[in-house]
Amino acid sequence: MLERYRFLASARWLGLAAAAIFAVVLCALLSQWQWDRADQRADANARIEAADDPVLLDEVLAADAVLDEDDRWRLVEATGTFDPANEIVLRARTNESVNGFEIVTPLLLDDGTALLVNRGFVGGDGPGAALDYPAPPTGELTIVGRLYESEPSGGEVTAEDGLLLGRRLNLDQLGDHLDYELRDAWIGQLEPAEGMQPLQTPSFSAWQNYSYAVQWALFAVMAPIGWLVLVRRELRDEPDDGFEADAGPRAEAEPVSPRTGSSSTAS
Repeated sequence: MLERYRFLASARWLGLAAAAIFAVVLCALLSQWQWDRADQRADANARIEAADDPVLLDEVLAADAVLDEDDRWRLVEATGTFDPANEIVLRARTNESVNGFEIVTPLLLDDGTALLVNRGFVGGDGPGAALDYPAPPTGELTIVGRLYESEPSGGEVTAEDGLLLGRRLNLDQLGDHLDYELRDAWIGQLEPAEGMQPLQTPSFSAWQNYSYAVQWALFAVMAPIGWLVLVRRELRDEPDDGFEADAGPRAEAEPVSPRTGSSSTAS
């Protein structure tokens, strides 16, 4: 019986077995990675939906602190004074599928640091410096907004007509053009001034990652099944010499008459 499976010890079949094992491990890891991504997105959606009451900025992001991942998208309130002399216009932005600009103004805090406040979105395709949007309010005020981490760097920050123009809300890039220390996050104002739109509330699609995880798991199951199918095919195509040997010599066929189709035995 075991003789029929000797081919599995050949280099070809050992290679196929190794490839199947590798495929199972790889697909299992990818499935787990997609599942973890889905859990992270579902958790982010839950935190965003649960963020109803704002907390003080210093409770979650002190002057010398780094933004904790669990505090992203939380609602905070910060008290200070806007610095319109260093206002920032972010170009080529999209909000609710509309192209336009975002207006960012530093909020000077009592400890000498500043918090970048995205005051809202303005639709339009013209040059950023020529936009018509409301000026920031004067005097001390309290702003309520959602915490966001620094965006990846991209594009160049330039000065034009008393404004800083850029494409990404990257704290390092923008901080190089400011004379004060920035907090390690920025906020999107929940209720912008008239003529500006609030930023779209973040929402992450978790179901797609869950479906990818299931697909990779199915691929992990299919790999050993495919290997077994190949083994069965090999066994089916292999001649069974033992069976033919046990059958003994075949009986010699009697000649058949070409006219009658019957045996032509002598009477």
